Amino acid sequence: MNPKKFWRRSQLAALLLTLTVPLPAALPPVVSAAVQTNAAAQQPAAMQKVIIQGEQELPVQAIVDQSAGSVRQNAAGQWVCPTIKQALAQIKKMKLDSAAVLLKPGIYREKLTIKQPNLTLAGMTSPEYTMIVFDDAEGTPVRPEDAASGRKLYGLSGSPTFKIHEDAVNFQAVNLTFSNDFVPEDYPEMKNRQALAIKNSSDGSSFWNCRFLGRQDTLYADAGRQYYKNCYIEGDVDFIFGAGTAVFEDCEIHSVNREGDVKGFVTAPSTPAGKPGFLFNRCHLTCGFDDGVAYLGRPWHPSSAQSPVSSAVTFRNCLIEDFIAEDGWSPMANKGGISEPKDNRMFEYQNTGDGARITKPRRQLSEAQAKDYTTKAFFSGWVPETVFVR
Repeated sequence: MNPKKFWRRSQLAALLLTLTVPLPAALPPVVSAAVQTNAAAQQPAAMQKVIIQGEQELPVQAIVDQSAGSVRQNAAGQWVCPTIKQALAQIKKMKLDSAAVLLKPGIYREKLTIKQPNLTLAGMTSPEYTMIVFDDAEGTPVRPEDAASGRKLYGLSGSPTFKIHEDAVNFQAVNLTFSNDFVPEDYPEMKNRQALAIKNSSDGSSFWNCRFLGRQDTLYADAGRQYYKNCYIEGDVDFIFGAGTAVFEDCEIHSVNREGDVKGFVTAPSTPAGKPGFLFNRCHLTCGFDDGVAYLGRPWHPSSAQSPVSSAVTFRNCLIEDFIAEDGWSPMANKGGISEPKDNRMFEYQNTGDGARITKPRRQLSEAQAKDYTTKAFFSGWVPETVFVR
């Protein structure tokens, strides 16, 4: 499989390479990570679309359409806005308990922070046609609009393209791509190159048929209960990380190529002791390189943690291609010393594929233990309702 190419800003108007990764028959199809960014222009005129949650149609208060010349209201009373930021501003003025926004296909180069609770953002078509993208990274200069922070350079939490605040409980997204197209090779002088596509601190948040594109630290599952269904997530180093309780079901988890024999680490949980951590169920682990290995994860124990950390991640019933190192897990050098997988909660259960080797370092759950590693057990009473567009 050939390595994926990461987009430079000038390339976003050009063609992206389409890469199709076959999934096992047991899993729903997941859209490939790279597409033609001019695909939006090739789409037919948008028909009337509605957002369905469970069996209920959600009222739509705003439509984002890049071709709209200015903010206006249509005949249905919905706000039509050229940018997502403008649509969110209109939603804020309405002071609603819940709101929904439909996005027409397009490449939205915006950096956004969501604070509205009970907000649903939905792309009208497949996620490759509606992308929210930016290119800040830890260590890049702070932009004028963020000067109030008093910082000269962005830190880790200043880099996300899309940030969901803890106040934005019950956030939902469907048919969207969240991307950070920072190119680390263009900045060899930078010590830190973390560039987040998303930082999610929303309890009760869910993502349906979405894509998350980046390199190091793509998806920061920071806090709260989070659900990812039929999603595609790619990166290299620690590209799914954080202290949240997150379940990934029927997703493709794709490790991209980078220099060196060790290509990266899929996860880096910083789970508080007593919390369940990350669960990958029926996922497909793929890669974009022919030589070298990656690891399922390593235990991140940040010095900023306010309570004891016991990193937790489990892969169960997953199809793992032949690129995961034989040991499966890797230790991690933290400020407090070396954290070992065996001293944390890093498990597997009934995985298949050439990369699903059973070795001593790769601890397997028993059948009895596996009963506690389900979506229902992780979410303590919260049941995510399916969200889709029709």
